[in-house]
Amino acid sequence: MNRRQFLIRSSAAVGALVTTQFLQQAQWLITQQDKPLLIAPRGQILSTLYIAQSEGKYALFLDGLPNEYDEPTFTWEDFANQAWGFDRAQTIDYLREQEGVTKKEAIELLSHRADEYQVFDWWARHASPNALAYRYLDTLDLGPEFGHGKGAGDVRLIDGFHPGNDTLWAEVPDLLSISLLQGRLNELGESTRLQLLEGDYGLG
Repeated sequence: MNRRQFLIRSSAAVGALVTTQFLQQAQWLITQQDKPLLIAPRGQILSTLYIAQSEGKYALFLDGLPNEYDEPTFTWEDFANQAWGFDRAQTIDYLREQEGVTKKEAIELLSHRADEYQVFDWWARHASPNALAYRYLDTLDLGPEFGHGKGAGDVRLIDGFHPGNDTLWAEVPDLLSISLLQGRLNELGESTRLQLLEGDYGLG
């Protein structure tokens, strides 16, 4: 697990948004109204990180809702290229071995719909809203490792919940961390807003 915390800077620091004053305002709003301090990014909003309660924490989903599966429809040729980087010849060889068919039959299969279970497994790891949130946040300088430096809150990036599990997951523990994450994204000039979802999405 990659666990990061958010640096709290002095209000005098040039370009700082996540400051001691911001921290105090966020803590006050949480205490008084039980909601995070979410300051919208400047300019056009290009992406949304949806936040849903999950086993006492808050899970993050990029540009899609929890448990929302918009099943992609790939041909074998397109899927093998997208998922594994195969060219046409490599895909034919794969289909011959996997399906036990002749080269001619494998060529015919190129235009057929790819196996739905393989597509779902690929989607869950690479294109699901939770995987996209993980991959997006993992590219950013959110702050130092948890426990190092003067910070508050934290964000947790999880690559597999246990051995044999390949789920990509991003979560924060509380409303303060939600506030600080939005503030840090704004500091970085990201065009991403956070939106706290209401209701039960079956995440525990």
